[in-house]
Amino acid sequence: MDKPNSILSKIVLGLFFLCLHTAVQAQHIFKGSIVDFENQEPVPYATVFLTNTTFGVSADENGSFSISIPDGNYEVIVRMLGYSHLTYKIQTDNLPAQGFKFMLDREEEELETVEVETERDPAWYRNLELFKSYFLGTSKNGKNCIIENDKVLRIDDQSEPGLLQVNATEPLKIHNPLLGYYIDYSLVDFKFKRSQGYVFYGGYSLFIPDSTLSKRKLRKAKKQREIAYHGSMQHLIRSMYEGNTSEQGFTIRKLYRMPNPNDSSKFIDQVESKPIAVDKLVQRNAAGKVFLAFEDYLYITFSKEKESAEYRGTATSGPAGPQVSLMHLETDSMEIYANGSYADPYGILVEGYIAWERVGDLLPMDYKPEAGSN
Repeated sequence: MDKPNSILSKIVLGLFFLCLHTAVQAQHIFKGSIVDFENQEPVPYATVFLTNTTFGVSADENGSFSISIPDGNYEVIVRMLGYSHLTYKIQTDNLPAQGFKFMLDREEEELETVEVETERDPAWYRNLELFKSYFLGTSKNGKNCIIENDKVLRIDDQSEPGLLQVNATEPLKIHNPLLGYYIDYSLVDFKFKRSQGYVFYGGYSLFIPDSTLSKRKLRKAKKQREIAYHGSMQHLIRSMYEGNTSEQGFTIRKLYRMPNPNDSSKFIDQVESKPIAVDKLVQRNAAGKVFLAFEDYLYITFSKEKESAEYRGTATSGPAGPQVSLMHLETDSMEIYANGSYADPYGILVEGYIAWERVGDLLPMDYKPEAGSN
């Protein structure tokens, strides 16, 4: 088989993930204040959010904030224009009663002035469309996403031949109308290597439910969210954590990938016929932590949904079949969490259907499907 090209992607849902313990739904108050590091003056209206969730607020005029959050371990992002953003890990069982005091450093260099209304050249617009196809995705959800402030993107296809690099001067404002979310996405890095079809992206996202939806549109959005969730990376990791991959519709087999002795540009893939039980892939230690550990590749079939028409049009042909993905660990083992996230966002390589789904199909880590929807 050919080496993976357009469907190869290192999926990074965010540079940092959180561990949200869903078994207990106690609420906690995460509060504090935000000040300037140098003069200790309040920084009003800074944004504070838990990455890849719907939990976020703006500080008040005194730099104070308060958020009610469920049990769990979180990565907090604090950002304000003119300051370096701050990241901090919190645990709800160790929140100080007096709250946190976050001190922001001013940007060392003055932000480069960007005329957002200035017309770009045709090459910029061509690269913008390429970026959107690999970042937002070519699924129905991805194609309908709108980056409302795309002129803040810095697109570079000149620094290194064959490499498209993109970053942004401020958070991207993404509207996902089919899933019913607005997403504030702080893009840290995006790279697309054309010859290899290799895509890497990372950032911090805050999901904001669209409060303007009518009841009818909200029902449609909820249905679309369930479709996006089923068979996703989030769904797969949650089912591995719970040990119920088969019940959730996943069949897992080992795949062995070997170089083709007759053609160095191709692989020979061999898939075992017998499925492997998830308990052979997951380890649980005495402290209750859960780790994913395996060698070679996993050949993962999700049978409860067919491939979408958009996927068949870009990656395969013929009648729609089940969703098939490959997974490979870049590390010896990977801690996984109940909400479907995992400890090292750089540590899992995926191909196939899951890799094809991008930011346009992402859901917040606090998303829960409707009862009985599986």
